[in-house]
Amino acid sequence: KKQWYQRRVRGVGAVAIVNFDLELGQSIEHIEPPSFPLTEQERLNICYLAFPDSNSGCAGDTCYHFRIRKEYSVTHKRDDGTGSRDPSQFYYGYVFFRQTKGEQFKRGYFQKSFVMLTRKPYINLFHNIVQIVAPQFFESGKVAIEVALHNFGSWGAIVPGKSYQVPLLGQVLAFHIPSIKDKTVMNPKEFPTHALAPKPVILRSIVEHDVYNTFRPLLPHLGMLWELVLLCEPIVVFGTSPTATSALVQALVSLVAPLRFANDYRPYFTIHDSEFQEFTSKTHTPSRVIIGVTNPYFNKALQHWPNVIILDTDPDKTLRVLNPKEHSSSSLRGKPGFYTRHKPYLTKDKQLKKLLRGDRQRPAEVEDILVRRYLTDLTHTLMIPLEQYISSLMPLQRTINPFRQPPLLQQFQHDAFIGTLTDAALKINTELKGLKGNWKELYRKFLRSPNFELWFKNKRLEANQRLELLHIQQLCDADIYSWKLNKHEVEIVDMLLWIRDRYDALGALGTHPQLQSHLKNHIDTLLGVVPTDLQSTLKPAFNL
Repeated sequence: KKQWYQRRVRGVGAVAIVNFDLELGQSIEHIEPPSFPLTEQERLNICYLAFPDSNSGCAGDTCYHFRIRKEYSVTHKRDDGTGSRDPSQFYYGYVFFRQTKGEQFKRGYFQKSFVMLTRKPYINLFHNIVQIVAPQFFESGKVAIEVALHNFGSWGAIVPGKSYQVPLLGQVLAFHIPSIKDKTVMNPKEFPTHALAPKPVILRSIVEHDVYNTFRPLLPHLGMLWELVLLCEPIVVFGTSPTATSALVQALVSLVAPLRFANDYRPYFTIHDSEFQEFTSKTHTPSRVIIGVTNPYFNKALQHWPNVIILDTDPDKTLRVLNPKEHSSSSLRGKPGFYTRHKPYLTKDKQLKKLLRGDRQRPAEVEDILVRRYLTDLTHTLMIPLEQYISSLMPLQRTINPFRQPPLLQQFQHDAFIGTLTDAALKINTELKGLKGNWKELYRKFLRSPNFELWFKNKRLEANQRLELLHIQQLCDADIYSWKLNKHEVEIVDMLLWIRDRYDALGALGTHPQLQSHLKNHIDTLLGVVPTDLQSTLKPAFNL
């Protein structure tokens, strides 16, 4: 039964039903599959995160999401408090909380949460799944979960680069899982809706929320927020509901796309979380995390944080930039606003001003696309000089010797890179787009950030793999027959071991049957010139 459950919910995770009991408090009353691996501390964290942590009186249905660290990974956190950057060391929880009033309930309320747990950060996809399955559960009970799990089992593995049209409780979901090779977002026209019955729910993106409406109160400060997220500065978001805070935290993390945000973030965080003391401690610099909170206690506990966003109950009201000293003042504490000490490196550019002054009659979907495009262009503008500098660190192809170790990408020298940022180069890349400011200082700060560290780590890996593949290609093209002439037996055996090592390395670089065939031919050629008794010893080790 355990294997059967694991097989049919692969890639989706688990479903937990969390109940609030007047005497026992929060508890997980049911979880499918029962074998889903959770420690007692993780179960406790989920119980508290499954309910709004405020006195806002969330009547009716409330949807939001949270992110928690797996308990075993806490011991592997970095010294700077940023925590693990491996997304697989976190669970994402998608919550559908229902609160209804009734005299038949203790305290006069029914409170229960439907929570979907997964290791996948596909925010929009799982929000849609939860909003389909949870109401059915509250209406029909556990049978809805059973049918949903059966549907999940028919989906197959959720893998990047693949499009899906899948059933879910009588509906059809159509979505695409993005991969690093994707150049465009999914076009709804890719799905032949006329061939599907019922009409599918088409998700333009499985990851992003509605960024435009989420950032509506902060649109004039979008450039400053982009800088804060780019530099991995700590940010806390206060709201009256976890729906608002989780949406804004997730939108903040996406500001620097296509860069991957390197640090920890918690879309919804409570005073009961096992990491509460670490995040609220005033004895050290605030951890470089972005968190969303609703409990008024955080107003005091996090008043030392350098960047604080307090949302207004009116989502259309623009927030003003305020001095953090005002937030620490007891008379003003809790006043909506954007409290920050950050001095922007870039001035508000023409493109953003034009965007904000644009046609207010445009559909929300169009506004969302325009804001995303602006942010993506801003990040690309920043990365162009870095990409060019990385290209200059690549060894020349003519320096690759097939009979020696493959060369590696040269070291990234911060000062040397800053030296490439001439005024003329910056003007071509930035000012023609209306982006002015102290770009050099922004780059200096970015080069010391975890976001740059993660980006360069991936770039270095990608470059070294490309060099290794070029090295193997040259080895395949080498004239082994001429090389073996006048070589000692020991040298030939060493070359055999070298080619075998290159053959094994090729397996980690993808599927390359032609190159594998060439390497096998080289091995056969060299085995044919060693003494017969040595051949019988070596052949089993080179039976590829």
